Amino acid sequence: MISGSRGLIGVALTVALAAPAAAQGVGDRAPAVRVASLDGREIPIAVTAGRKAMVIEFWATWCEVCEALLPRMRAAQTRYGSQVDFFGVNVTVNESRARVTRFVAEHRLPFTVVYDNGGVAVRAYSAPTTSHVVIVDASGVIRYVGSGASQDITGELAKVVGR
Repeated sequence: MISGSRGLIGVALTVALAAPAAAQGVGDRAPAVRVASLDGREIPIAVTAGRKAMVIEFWATWCEVCEALLPRMRAAQTRYGSQVDFFGVNVTVNESRARVTRFVAEHRLPFTVVYDNGGVAVRAYSAPTTSHVVIVDASGVIRYVGSGASQDITGELAKVVGR
C-alpha cells in the first residue's frame, strides 16, 4: 500500500514515464511504441533517424471505411514499400486476436499488423477513429495525419519520400 502524498506522486511519475507522450499532429515528433504482433511478439513502431519513413493506419476488421481505404493503402505500399514501413494497428475494439488473425489470413493486407490490446499506440498517436492514418518521415517527424476513405496516401508519401 502506498501512503502519503510522496507515494501518490511517485505512482503518477512512474505512470507518466512509462507511457509515451501523445503526438499532437503534423510537425510533432512521432512517439516510439511497442505493440504485440498477432503471435504475441513485441513489434517496435518507430523511425530510426535516417532510415525509412513510416505509414500507420489504425484499423479494425469491422471498419467499412478502412475497407474502402484498402485499395489506396495497397497502391501506396506497391509504390513505396521498399522505402517506407507500413503498419496496421488493430484497435481491438470488439475484436479478438483470433478474429484478427483469421481476417489477416483471408485478406492480403499491405502492412505489418499489430494488435493494440492495451491501447498504447492509439493513445500515443491520439487516434480518434479507425481509418486514421499517420505518415512519419525518415527523421521521425509526423508529416501527415488524416482519416477517411478518400485519403491520398500515395500523394502524401510522394511529399515525404521525395518523388
